[in-house]
Amino acid sequence: MSDRFNLSRRRLLGLTAGVGLTAVASPSLAFGSGVGAGVASAYPKGQRPRMLNVLTEDSLSSAERTLATTLQGLMARRGGESLYLNLPTLGYQHWLDGLVTQYGVRTRTEDLWKTVGRSGIRGYVLFRTGTPSVNVATTLAGVTGAVAIEESLEALAIQQGLHKVLDVRDKDDRWVFETYWPRLRHDVVVEQRADFPERLRDYVTMAGTLAFFDGNSDFRAEVVNALTDDGTVIGWGDASNGEDAFIGVNSSTGVKALPADHARNLSVLSGIQEDSLKQQGRAFDPALRPAPAPSTAQPTNGPQSGGGGGRALEPAPDPNAHYVSFLITDGDNIQWALGDFPTDPRWFGSPRRGEVDLGWGISPSLIDLAPSVMRWFYEQSEKDRWVVGPSGGGYMYPSRYPTAALDKHTASLAKAMGRADLSVAQIIDFDAFDNTRLWSSYLKRREIDGLIYLEYSRYDGLKGRVVWSEGKPVISARTMLWDGLDGADEASVTAELNAATRNPHSTAGYSIVVWHAWSKSVDNVLSVVNNLAPHVKVIPPDTLVRMVGKYAKP
Repeated sequence: MSDRFNLSRRRLLGLTAGVGLTAVASPSLAFGSGVGAGVASAYPKGQRPRMLNVLTEDSLSSAERTLATTLQGLMARRGGESLYLNLPTLGYQHWLDGLVTQYGVRTRTEDLWKTVGRSGIRGYVLFRTGTPSVNVATTLAGVTGAVAIEESLEALAIQQGLHKVLDVRDKDDRWVFETYWPRLRHDVVVEQRADFPERLRDYVTMAGTLAFFDGNSDFRAEVVNALTDDGTVIGWGDASNGEDAFIGVNSSTGVKALPADHARNLSVLSGIQEDSLKQQGRAFDPALRPAPAPSTAQPTNGPQSGGGGGRALEPAPDPNAHYVSFLITDGDNIQWALGDFPTDPRWFGSPRRGEVDLGWGISPSLIDLAPSVMRWFYEQSEKDRWVVGPSGGGYMYPSRYPTAALDKHTASLAKAMGRADLSVAQIIDFDAFDNTRLWSSYLKRREIDGLIYLEYSRYDGLKGRVVWSEGKPVISARTMLWDGLDGADEASVTAELNAATRNPHSTAGYSIVVWHAWSKSVDNVLSVVNNLAPHVKVIPPDTLVRMVGKYAKP
């Protein structure tokens, strides 16, 4: 996602049969279908892969990448055999390895055109690079069951036995919207620039969505307004004048965004199903284990389990301590989670991760869109703890969301949080902190223990204030680590924390420090931690929220 301080943060589906395409399941059958033991998916999902033809993205031309990803989306509807676009230097090698070791998926290195031949697909939609027709072709690949072919590949496609279904070289996003909207999904659209040949295009084709990009225009507003309440725009808009230029329009119409414009392989990753996942760190946190009921049974010395099974009493807070949590920004960013976030030493790939309890944000949509990815993060997290990124099920401003859409949003969010073992959500909004009616929509859900509020500009503008709704806390950031902003350097943050109130029975006894993903790193956080006074105790953010709710009641 873009840098957030400039000051900015960055009907029923009807498909026609593909020409020569056999046994392709409608994505509407995957959406909302049983996930394991009857758990419904909140997003369209591919079918489970059994064999993946692995192609390295760098080995393909731009035109071949568009072909490969629309082919991938169509094959993901059927399950069984599909393909995978690998970028070994990013997280995609992790996700491929996990599909093999955890889910028994087989792989082979394969030629793109041989995969086309085995797929049974015999039609193509013709487009031209450098025009909006690539989005038109990607959309109509999902409608017709034909792959998208750039005009430079047409002769080769014909040699391979494909024949033209549509020529859309002179068509644009408005044309496809006005012509085909009744046959596309109305709960999800994909906002994607035409100069990205492969990213997200597999998901567009698999899910049967509209792909479009038109800056911050009236046409864009028309598309967003056509979505159902709490619909989703997957991708990213034109943030040249600040991301609020399009997130604000989304929010006012009751639509959220999932930043994912650089994401690959979602059609395949979504084909994995998990009823629920558990955070490893939460299972061993005494502060998150309720005290057991009185019992005459003798205590055991065995390991303590999470949830209600643990026998350890919740520890009383230190009356002379100040409690602090460090939480990264931009956890709603799916493309980052899939890409270099797990490998880059600035972030989750840091060799120093694990030296201290750290808070990370994550999108709850991953429980449906990429559950194997969420599972990998949880399995790697002994001291790390995860909370929901802004502003719940996707990036939006709750104060601008229509009331009915917000209630629908938080109901869906709570279900996803329960499945993903998440108990705290971050919020980004404008001057909305004291509007406790908004927070009631979130906090009336039993799955949500509290909220962490970030004022749009700047995140720590409320200096740790707490408000209450439904008997649960909404905690604002006290300070932040952010390069180039006054008071947000390591020395200033360290001094502020060391001088903070020591009283766990007051909301002033707790601090949340947000650290800017794009200008700070785990090393920067640890430089603060290593200079904290002994009375300043670092705890995970969900533990801090729980302690504020229990010990610092209003």
